[in-house]
Amino acid sequence: MGNLSIRALTEDDAEDFRRLRLRALKEHPKAFGSSYETERTLPLQVVADRLRQSSDSPDDFTLGAHRQSELVGMVGFFRQRNEKERHKGSIWGMYVPAEGQGKGVGRALLTQAIERARLVPGLEQVGLAVVARNKRARSLYVSLGFETYGVEPNALFVDGEYLDEELMVLRLASDR
Repeated sequence: MGNLSIRALTEDDAEDFRRLRLRALKEHPKAFGSSYETERTLPLQVVADRLRQSSDSPDDFTLGAHRQSELVGMVGFFRQRNEKERHKGSIWGMYVPAEGQGKGVGRALLTQAIERARLVPGLEQVGLAVVARNKRARSLYVSLGFETYGVEPNALFVDGEYLDEELMVLRLASDR
């Protein structure tokens, strides 16, 4: 992995984050719930505000993997807000560009996200959704302890095609 560093992104990272997020949405429209067309219209200030809010929150974060000063991967986490669901959190927006895949960047990002999630008081499980046919991503998630608990048929509709999403969970509390 070399000189890879992972840290929480802040509003100062908005331009780099937006650039990488738009690349992810453009190159892999079938992997994300959001679309390139929608997010490219968001003003940079909105992106900066979102990163600031997540960096100010004890329950949410967006991590970036950097090589030198270049953002080479990202993953987000948020805790459910509803009182009855606060024991749950979710991974979102996991992305490593093709040139960085297979080099441990994704594993390092997700491992760090899980470690940070374990520090959130009262958090018992972390969930995520992955397009069912995305075998590479699914394999990474399983290798880090995520288990499938269901499949949502036709979860996404992209370019005239329905895509199923596999719903996965990692239980943080060992006694449940």
